[in-house]
Amino acid sequence: MRTMKPWLVVPAVAALLVTALLSRPAQSQDVQDTQKGAALFAEARKAIGGDDKLRAVKTLQSKGTYKRTAGTNTQEGDVEILIELPNKYRRNELSGFAGGPTQERVEVLNGEEVWDVNAAGGFGGFGRFGGGGGDFGGRRGDRGGFGGQPGQAGQGAQGGQQAQGRGTIDPERLKELQRRQRQTELARLSLMWLLTTDAPVAWIGTAQSPDGTADVLEVKPAEGPATRVFLDQGTHLPLMLTTTAGGAGRGFGRRGAGPDGANAPQGQAPAGIPAPPAPPPGGAPAAGDVPRRGGPQGGQPITIETHLSDYKAVNGIKMPHLITRGVNGQTNEEWEIKSFKINPSLKANTFTK
Repeated sequence: MRTMKPWLVVPAVAALLVTALLSRPAQSQDVQDTQKGAALFAEARKAIGGDDKLRAVKTLQSKGTYKRTAGTNTQEGDVEILIELPNKYRRNELSGFAGGPTQERVEVLNGEEVWDVNAAGGFGGFGRFGGGGGDFGGRRGDRGGFGGQPGQAGQGAQGGQQAQGRGTIDPERLKELQRRQRQTELARLSLMWLLTTDAPVAWIGTAQSPDGTADVLEVKPAEGPATRVFLDQGTHLPLMLTTTAGGAGRGFGRRGAGPDGANAPQGQAPAGIPAPPAPPPGGAPAAGDVPRRGGPQGGQPITIETHLSDYKAVNGIKMPHLITRGVNGQTNEEWEIKSFKINPSLKANTFTK
């Protein structure tokens, strides 16, 4: 797994030291940073394909493989993302550990509706996506989460939690948290792949790494945490996105927090990091789980880093085909995108149960 490059951010207040010494009013400085941010963001959109091509994207499909580590465990699998702008998103995963059972996971946002499927598979290997367009191996979930029973399609993490004795959560509150988390994830994917956002963008400074210098933009939505976008100063291509999430809570669960900074519900990953599957039989924690109480991350904010590279043109739009993710500078996941499709025809049932 590739190592992330360290970046040292130089804030705008330091980069514009002369302005600070002249005691320029803060409001004027904010206007300048917003104007510079908008200009750099426009340059970046031009660099990856231009406004006309980017505005024409209505649907998007990516297929690839991933490798995820947790301690000494390495998990590999297939991942497919399907997007229909402005408010539909689906992720299909086929995953498992070497020699162990496979698991098919489906996670969907369909406007205001969310639903999941967790389906336990066989042992000893992985298949590939079958059918395309969101069919995910031809299976629509013949059982619930681990510990569930056949025929409980769509119960997903909630059914698995109850069966594992993790306690219960109000179903409506869980749905609301899932909806907000997936809306945030869709917004981040749109930003990462298409540089599309409705949120204001401001330039906050520059960043240095052994490979060069980047301009740092901050995208701040009305709800949820801000995302920083690092743009190569020469090519204007996005190099990295970072987001800071709230501290962890009690028990075992994914690192990080929900999109509003509160702890994510049990079994949910921080927005922007694909959720690992439910724990394997025997009660061991799933990949990405850490003991929250007493651990080094307990109660502390985390920084989610997403590095983008290996850009290739797809229908005139430059798309990153290698995505490396990590938490607090430690790499724990790598996506290798095998294919992107721009404006594919998605099946009518792609985002419905």
